[in-house]
Amino acid sequence: MRNPSLDRLPRLAAALFVLAALPGLARAATFVVNVGGNGYTAFVDAASGTSTTTIHVGDTVQWMWLSGPHSTSSGTCTSDGYYGVCTPSGQWESGQQSAGASFSHTFGTAGNFNYYCSVHQAMMQGMVKVQAVTAAPPAAAFRFSPTGPIVGTTVRFVDTSTGSPTSWAWDFGDGQVASVQNPSHSFAAAGNYTVTLSATNAGGTNAASQSVTVTAGGQTACVAGASTLCLSNGRFRVTAQWQKPDGSSGSGNAIPLTADSGYFWFFDPSNIELITKVLNACGINSDYWVFGAALTNVKVTVDVLDTSNGVSEQYINPLGTAFAPIQDTAAFPTCP
Repeated sequence: MRNPSLDRLPRLAAALFVLAALPGLARAATFVVNVGGNGYTAFVDAASGTSTTTIHVGDTVQWMWLSGPHSTSSGTCTSDGYYGVCTPSGQWESGQQSAGASFSHTFGTAGNFNYYCSVHQAMMQGMVKVQAVTAAPPAAAFRFSPTGPIVGTTVRFVDTSTGSPTSWAWDFGDGQVASVQNPSHSFAAAGNYTVTLSATNAGGTNAASQSVTVTAGGQTACVAGASTLCLSNGRFRVTAQWQKPDGSSGSGNAIPLTADSGYFWFFDPSNIELITKVLNACGINSDYWVFGAALTNVKVTVDVLDTSNGVSEQYINPLGTAFAPIQDTAAFPTCP
């Protein structure tokens, strides 16, 4: 039989804080657990409404005692009893706590941890259920095009996160948000905007931010020169900058080929380093396309400016890396 004194346990309330202790895990939820009182020896998790609190390996549980003396321990017992019948396992042990005291424990292994009160030497009706973390949070990342947008231009954002996110939250820095994977957005005013992507999977949430500079735009003229190509019938101004491992740098020498294409040499007129093309594809996907290829591993920065409105795009090949082809079929959504 249950000792009658157990039914006279004073009402006990504890706040259970689940903290994301694993790196990158964004699961900072707070749970309230009411324990004992009114003849009950069970705690009730406010989040689930049950006597089971579910967390993950690496999470921390903090008990804050509002009355006492009582304790939080993990133990086993073959039958309910009092004084000496039950023995705690020692897997987690707060010791005797009084009102106003607190106790924290970080769970490093998965398992089911029953609630045992050492002070009353009796099992309580409650369990902390610790689940294994089965997935790591994603590494959030994204790119956008064009990289130099003007007011009112459609900017396309592309999620490049790794870790298989299952949901996305975008904050464009101008009061607007989106929850699709690859949104499009236009900015109503010139300025610098911090765009943030929060990517989430079963392991948690990770965020990445980039600055987007939006200008008022305006028409300029493309003047072909020693370091400038004017492509797509003169609408787009293309330049290329190079940098060698010794830190020296300079502008590529521009040689036009057709109305849409040209190339640059860096160190010797007989050595073609970079060939590029801007193609009018307005009849295909309402964009101007940018293509480029090079036989070099120096740092190359290619700048393409739409002189009709001031929208710009930039492509960078890192120093010491074989040049990756440029195949941007969504470079300038500025047709006609």
